[in-house]
Amino acid sequence: MGYINPPERHLKPCNRMFKNYVVIAFRNLFKRKLYSFINIAGLATGVAVCLVILNYVNFELSYDDFNEDSPNIYRTVASYYSGDELRGKSPLSGYAQGPALLADIPEIKAYVRTHPMYGGAVVSNETAEGGPRRFREEESIQFVDSTFLDVFTHKIVLGDTKHPLDRPSTVVITRKMADKYFGANADPIGKTLKVSGGWADEDYEVTAVIEDVPDNTSFQFDFLFNIHNLLQNGQYKEDKGWGWNNFITYVQLHPGTNVKTVEEKMPAFVTKYQGEDLRDSNSRLVQSFQPLRDIHLNPGLKNESSPTIASSTIYFFIVIAIFILAIAWVNYINLSTARAMERAREVGIKKAIGAFRIQLISQFILESVLVNLISVVLAVLLAVLLLPVLANIVDKDLAFDFADPRFWIVIGGLFLMGSLVSGAYPAFVLSSFQTAAVIKGSSEKAGKFSLRKALVVFQFVSSLVLIAGTFAIYRQLTYMQNQQKGFTMDQMLIVKGPSVLEGVKDEARAERLKTFKNELKRLPSVTSVTTSGAVPGGGYNWGTSMRREGAPPEENKSGSVVFVDTDFIETYGIELLAGKAWNPDAETEMKAVLINEASITAFGLGTAEKALQEHILLGGDTVEVLGVLKNYHWNSLKEDYSPFLLGARKIHGANYSVHLSATNLNESIAKIEQLYKEVFPGNPFDYYFLDDFFNRQYKDDQQFGKIFSLFAILAIIIACLGLWGLASFTTTQKLREISIRKVLGASTPSIMSLLSGQFMKLVLIASIIALPLTWYGIDSWLDNFAFRIDIAWDLFVVPALILAAIALATVSIQILRGARSNPAQVLRSE
Repeated sequence: MGYINPPERHLKPCNRMFKNYVVIAFRNLFKRKLYSFINIAGLATGVAVCLVILNYVNFELSYDDFNEDSPNIYRTVASYYSGDELRGKSPLSGYAQGPALLADIPEIKAYVRTHPMYGGAVVSNETAEGGPRRFREEESIQFVDSTFLDVFTHKIVLGDTKHPLDRPSTVVITRKMADKYFGANADPIGKTLKVSGGWADEDYEVTAVIEDVPDNTSFQFDFLFNIHNLLQNGQYKEDKGWGWNNFITYVQLHPGTNVKTVEEKMPAFVTKYQGEDLRDSNSRLVQSFQPLRDIHLNPGLKNESSPTIASSTIYFFIVIAIFILAIAWVNYINLSTARAMERAREVGIKKAIGAFRIQLISQFILESVLVNLISVVLAVLLAVLLLPVLANIVDKDLAFDFADPRFWIVIGGLFLMGSLVSGAYPAFVLSSFQTAAVIKGSSEKAGKFSLRKALVVFQFVSSLVLIAGTFAIYRQLTYMQNQQKGFTMDQMLIVKGPSVLEGVKDEARAERLKTFKNELKRLPSVTSVTTSGAVPGGGYNWGTSMRREGAPPEENKSGSVVFVDTDFIETYGIELLAGKAWNPDAETEMKAVLINEASITAFGLGTAEKALQEHILLGGDTVEVLGVLKNYHWNSLKEDYSPFLLGARKIHGANYSVHLSATNLNESIAKIEQLYKEVFPGNPFDYYFLDDFFNRQYKDDQQFGKIFSLFAILAIIIACLGLWGLASFTTTQKLREISIRKVLGASTPSIMSLLSGQFMKLVLIASIIALPLTWYGIDSWLDNFAFRIDIAWDLFVVPALILAAIALATVSIQILRGARSNPAQVLRSE
């Protein structure tokens, strides 16, 4: 019987070999410090950016997941048709929809109706210690059904945990509001908050305090009021529940219910409750159910008030993360293969003394593993520093959850994939050299790597697309902000009207509002003043269907109405194409409307002059067209012109638009504030400039541009790191050639031109490849805007020149060092 070695005797040579690989790997890292730094810095930055982007993507995809029953919660969405033409989709409904759904559809377990406090309200704690705590324009106020906290998951930290909203005149507040109105760590349960100037002026008892609402929810609020008081409002008491579509209805299905089963019952449901009205207007309504978790990722609905982001944008950021990571891996591959001849003699000697190819592959893979391991550790630290920058840009509370196993799975996946992707190709290339050839010093096999050039081109293409994309985004944003809006916006101060006029009846209220307007006109710095129910960029007062008198019901169009006083046209400088503005002393004119050019096209009114002879059916009323206004951008330039009507009021208390002269704005505002407090005591003074307010509509696009440019800069930095290292190594390899050329009389500029030319050729190739990709990407993104820039030649040429300049500056530093080397020393060493 032969003697069998114990297992540990077989392991000792393997352990020694592994230790030897590790020692050699560390020696190579320290021997070539520059290349080690470039590889580790590039990989660490790439992985860090990938982690940051994935954290942001995870945040956007996590909206409303905290609700325990979120898979069974849906929002009703109405699609309105005129004949076969889709007029729009909206989440708004009447208040009767929820109860009717619960009564008629057995698959529905519960419903919740929500209604915002339009325009906000003044909320105060009149009995607060140290004097009343009163705050102006609390806008995160929602009226909800008592079932809200049964359907949605919000932790109650104080008060009634079972039925906090069962009684009228009750309110649930967040922890933040409890501290704001009652003091930190105070117990507000049973105390009263007074609401003034809103849809339901009342004293409300605080019955519960909940944790602050997380950022990743489609339904933001600070106050939840019982909906009972709202429904006592006159317009709702006189309505049957289907006319005023100001509510959002959520339904909770029984577990295991297929939502398609419910949707199949909706045609009969719609016919039962709204069939007659739809027939009268020759319209059609399709009722569907939108999953709660899909709301955030599906923008484009009319009257959408919740924050949304297109799923395509999410995928786009994922693609950017992949590109940046790929650029970092390409750096490693390029530098490893570029150093092939330097390692070739090492490979040849090892093969000559009996090393197998698999052992050489293992050694090079281990070096890649070591570099990636160090890079991943540094990447986590860098990502922790980088994430607050992104969080500040998007104004979201972003943080890494190190207790989440998914985080470590991603880290492990990036580490393993990076080790294999960036290490496999160099390992197989370096281990494939022929022993005799490399020992003789032959460089023919190791000197030509077309893949390396292809990878450099890939880096340039990615960088060029990102630079051009950033250029296009900022040009479009600048275009929208600087485009003429069709009305005066500079020096336009908007002062919010009073919410609290205690003891003042309707007529006296109107007189008080007029008094303030007249006093404003007397101020030397005030050019003109007008009042209105809304201002540009701030929505409208009434959205309804409208058509030309005499047109069939199927020609109904959706339109918007804003109520303004008779000085509005003059104050805002809107151009009248035909007709005139209102005369406040002519009662018949005060009942007429002014329309924009888009209304002429939509309603088939012919020309501006002919439109003055027409009437419009507005809701249930017939109104005369008094004047036609040149199209103006009431909303952002992302939206096309649409039918927009201005209705007349002698005074409107919602907003004062004060056009100021350009001198001493701070002093003017101080005088207006003093006057405001004299006329409207007890009302907080709230103001803003119209241009700032209007441009807030581009906040999401501005955030997108900042994120895009941030990642573009990081991608370019990573690419430049690799290019710098590659240029350094290429110059080192060509020192003998450079020296011979210098001996033969070549100048430093000519040598630099010769060596940098090969990199510039790659930039040219990348520009040609990137051109169609960039054009397609920019054109697709610009399709989201009704008013957009033209795709001009400089959108491609300027980014290409910028990339060429960056690449040239990067390689020139290294080439210049080689071109200035002493030929005698180089040739002597050879």
